[in-house]
Amino acid sequence: MASGGLSDEEVSELVDKLKQYAKLAHKENLTSQATGKITKDNLLWKELRTDMDSSIFPVCKDDKTKRFMTITKEKSMKFLAKSAEKLEAKRKGKKPPEGSTWEKELLKNLKGTQLTGVTKESKTGNVSHFTDCSGYTGTHKERFDDSGKGKGKDGRDDTTPKDGYVQAFKDKGTYDETH
Repeated sequence: MASGGLSDEEVSELVDKLKQYAKLAHKENLTSQATGKITKDNLLWKELRTDMDSSIFPVCKDDKTKRFMTITKEKSMKFLAKSAEKLEAKRKGKKPPEGSTWEKELLKNLKGTQLTGVTKESKTGNVSHFTDCSGYTGTHKERFDDSGKGKGKDGRDDTTPKDGYVQAFKDKGTYDETH
């Protein structure tokens, strides 16, 4: 049994969910931005929104010079315990449901990340021409193959030789053809 009345499976679940939020902001580390997303997405955590940046996250982050919290079992438990302590203070003596603790309630309420406000393709079709490269001209045309797939670096490289009789002269041997 892990500390705080949570089982090892529950602690692992907490770590996994915190890592999901961390991926949105700073890879493997929880940031203030990610904790803000937690308080936005989860109903019970919304009550902790004002306390998260001022008193919960600063206590749990690595040391005073770092802006993030490395997600480990110990740090995650400390984060959950501090959050439960603040929630209990906000609820002023209200008890959690029978047979539960505030930590378990917060963990139960912590859902995975929800991507809200993600831009979708327009239904009216007014942006479909942006991905159609058949109308491209000049150097832009060279960046895509016939199917519309980008050529990557090959499409961006200027392949004309620059070895004429002056430094920036291109297409060696073409003077006689044009004059």
